[in-house]
Amino acid sequence: MSDERIEQLLEEANALKRQALTAQQEAMTLQREALSEQRQLIADTRANLDIARGVNERAAELQQRARRILALLLPVILVLIAYVSWLLFFKVRI
Repeated sequence: MSDERIEQLLEEANALKRQALTAQQEAMTLQREALSEQRQLIADTRANLDIARGVNERAAELQQRARRILALLLPVILVLIAYVSWLLFFKVRI
């Protein structure tokens, strides 16, 4: 093999190495961007979970209040129904 051919092959090999390094650098850049986006998504998801937790806590408080009010109103309603029924059916009409 001539010196020129060897030199040409070495230059081609170096060019291929440079291309490979460039491709690797681009891939690393894309991976960093993807990782950054994933971290942002995780942060957003955590924020959404905190908001959802707050909403669920408020909903649970409302349910507790509704149960207490129902526990107070139900006996009153039943007594009123019984009283109206007594007035309609059992009271002597004059």
